[in-house]
Amino acid sequence: MAQSVAEDEGMMKAEFEEWGTKTTIGVLAGMLYGGLREALGSVEKEKVLLHSAHDTKQDFRHRHNSMRQMAEHRVLRIARGTVLGGAKLGAFTAVFCGVQHGLAVKRGCHDTYNVVVAGGVTGAAFGLTVPGSLWSRLRFGAIGSVLGTAVCFPLGLAYTTLQSQLQQQQQQQQQQQEESQQVSLEANEGDKGGIGAVIKRLENNVMCKYLTELNDDVASVTHRSRL
Repeated sequence: MAQSVAEDEGMMKAEFEEWGTKTTIGVLAGMLYGGLREALGSVEKEKVLLHSAHDTKQDFRHRHNSMRQMAEHRVLRIARGTVLGGAKLGAFTAVFCGVQHGLAVKRGCHDTYNVVVAGGVTGAAFGLTVPGSLWSRLRFGAIGSVLGTAVCFPLGLAYTTLQSQLQQQQQQQQQQQEESQQVSLEANEGDKGGIGAVIKRLENNVMCKYLTELNDDVASVTHRSRL
């Protein structure tokens, strides 16, 4: 019982850490995308404004003020796009991965079902946040659920296939490591056995030589005593 509780706690901790990692990556990716999009859009707008400013006869101070205002607006737009992009993609990632890993903890496995349900719930959640009346939000929520399920079904199959292949590769690598360790142990035991046999043969040779010399000494002593 205690072992099963410890395993459940370990699985929950691992899933929570993975959820936090994915959510952080989603937030950073959304911030980068939002900032780049606003930066590129502001560049195009500034080109048009600068072109119109050069066409008109304006003094240097007025042009300087216009360029300063454009720079300030550009910084504000980039900051706004960065924050909104990180919030949107981070929230999407948090909901999707939260449902997926929550189902994995509840069911004890990662499969296509978890990904499909996570896509449907996430699509419905973001469909309900669309501005409008209650009926329009419900309609967009249903549409988002259907679209999320349809999009995530092939992604879930691909995810499950990739997970199974990775598990098989890990099992094969583990088996190869165990086999190599077994072979090395047998080789070491064989080496030890060979060394022991050599030592035993040397001991036998020394003992035989000692017995031979002892017999020779006894024979010489006996011969002398007879003389």
